[in-house]
Amino acid sequence: MDKNEIALLRRLCDFKKERFIRQETELLEYATPEVLGQLFFNRMQGVAYGVLKGAEQLNKVNREFRNSLKTAYEQNIQKNKSFFKCVHYITDLLSKCTFKYALLKGAALCETYPAGYRTSNDIDILIDAADIPHIEEILYSAGFRQGYIRNGEFAAASRKMIIESRLTRGETVPFIKKISLPGMEYLEADINFSLDYKPGDGTLIKKMLEDAAPLSAGETKINTLSGEDFFIHLCMHLYKEATTFFWITMKRDMTLYKYCDIYMFLNQMGREETDKLFKRIAELGLEKICAFAILYTASFFTINNDLAVKKAKEIFVDDRDFLHTVADPGQKRKLIYKNKNIAERFFLDDRTKNLMEVH
Repeated sequence: MDKNEIALLRRLCDFKKERFIRQETELLEYATPEVLGQLFFNRMQGVAYGVLKGAEQLNKVNREFRNSLKTAYEQNIQKNKSFFKCVHYITDLLSKCTFKYALLKGAALCETYPAGYRTSNDIDILIDAADIPHIEEILYSAGFRQGYIRNGEFAAASRKMIIESRLTRGETVPFIKKISLPGMEYLEADINFSLDYKPGDGTLIKKMLEDAAPLSAGETKINTLSGEDFFIHLCMHLYKEATTFFWITMKRDMTLYKYCDIYMFLNQMGREETDKLFKRIAELGLEKICAFAILYTASFFTINNDLAVKKAKEIFVDDRDFLHTVADPGQKRKLIYKNKNIAERFFLDDRTKNLMEVH
């Protein structure tokens, strides 16, 4: 992609900027198949349609470009209607449970964004590892089975796969149930009991779950983390995928919709909220991980929260390499990016080729 295509891609994702200036309007002639592909690959097509429609610029782009975004936007709205039914269903299933839990990410975020901007393929549930048997019993009794969707069909997981996932990944094999709703053939529930790519001691999760509380998500009240902890969890999830070699090989380490979540939260925080957030980050000892997520997001999106970016930069005054270091647990290696420009790295065809081993 050339610099104009990159500039257009960034503008179409920047939905908090309300109006197009003349130079941005001129970028619309670069609405190429490459830009369209990046929007879809990064799950930002609904946002891009909303940005163009809100700025009354839809007629300035190619018909195929415009119609592809429009169709995807409408599909997002339809899919979310099904997804919200699933969130209500899961909330109802867990309403009588005696253990603490929190619904994460899309279960709360899809209602926070403008309609059609954000979708989710599954429902993430955070629990203490000790409560895994209890939630398994609830889900199995409701007709869920553990496995994966392969080529549109359910494939059951073996007992070995179920045990290995719990021991090595910090999450269970997904629980899946066929629901046959428009845009959602299957409902997938992912049970998380670690905030890392491996199981931890559960201390952080216990602290976060202590403050979990109901939140209105459309017509449903869901149990989720406090505002600060919700943001911190997003940062931890983003960091895990951006810095683990396995995710990089799958090209799922820098998918823009995850950074868009951070961008949206930061841009709606005032000074007092930002100070409160960083106080909580310090209490949990997660300064570097959260600063990582903030600076990565700021390398692509326009962050109108100078205080958050300033605080994040201060954290890395003496350890810039943290921003560019990758773990390869399978080979027990530590790697580092040769290109230290985060925005440039995003557009590399194969980021694994830009990594070198640290001895």
